[in-house]
Amino acid sequence: MTKGLGRGLSSLIPPKSGPSSASITPVFTHRPLSSSMDVRDLSIDQIDPNPLQPRQQFDEKTLDELAASIETYGLLEPIVVTPVGSRWQLVAGERRLRAHKKIGRTIIPAIVRSTSELKRLELARIENIQREDLNPIERAEGLAKLVNDFGLTQDEAAKKMGMARSSLANTLRLLDLPTEIQLGLANRTISEGHAKVLLGLETPSEQMRLYQQMTRGNAMSVRDLAEEVHEKQRGKKSIPQHTLDDRELRGIEDRLQNALGTKVKIQRRSRGAKTIAIETYSDEEFRHVIKRLSRP
Repeated sequence: MTKGLGRGLSSLIPPKSGPSSASITPVFTHRPLSSSMDVRDLSIDQIDPNPLQPRQQFDEKTLDELAASIETYGLLEPIVVTPVGSRWQLVAGERRLRAHKKIGRTIIPAIVRSTSELKRLELARIENIQREDLNPIERAEGLAKLVNDFGLTQDEAAKKMGMARSSLANTLRLLDLPTEIQLGLANRTISEGHAKVLLGLETPSEQMRLYQQMTRGNAMSVRDLAEEVHEKQRGKKSIPQHTLDDRELRGIEDRLQNALGTKVKIQRRSRGAKTIAIETYSDEEFRHVIKRLSRP
């Protein structure tokens, strides 16, 4: 995978010069193209859509605004295509291509890249996740697909996205919330800050109780909600916790062994502490276990 993908499409875009772009603040930081890239003016009629494009619906108002911008200032970022037979297949830039069609343009600047189908999907997905108009749940789902569809660890996915691993992990955790809370977050009923505080509660029922409290007349700031959750967690510490017996530990061992595909042993230590020993018998098996443990 090309290193530039970790920073989005910025590494693919050449600098734009001239007075027409002086008053525009580009979304990406432009970087020079490498010698392996080829920018051409292509006929739109010769470009086919990407069948792997993850986003199928486009907001018409946003397209109109982009079309008006292109008509006034020109295209600041070329689309990306790959050759397929005697034609071109779109890799990234579906909105830019549609906006060009709206204003009757027949030619569009394009970066030509030779890439496998897997890399085409990965590039399209990375661009899709980086859209500013995605809600937090759409972004989390996009990141989850990037991790799962391409067998990436969270570290690898974070590098490709140009973000900290902890940020990626926290975003993925939003998908652990109950469906009703996810819908509320997608609809902006609550903020991402509220949702991340709710993740501090141990059970979905507790999360739902506070969510309903917030959305049924008892508005809370993120700080107020955090204090409420903190109070609940502090109250629980005074309640004696259930001690796992040997039968329960053996059951946990069995579940871990099934999940990791290798031998797992749990040993008791002092004051309730425990050690989990995972056995592997080759470098390949070790890497397989690490990959499984790194996934969300």
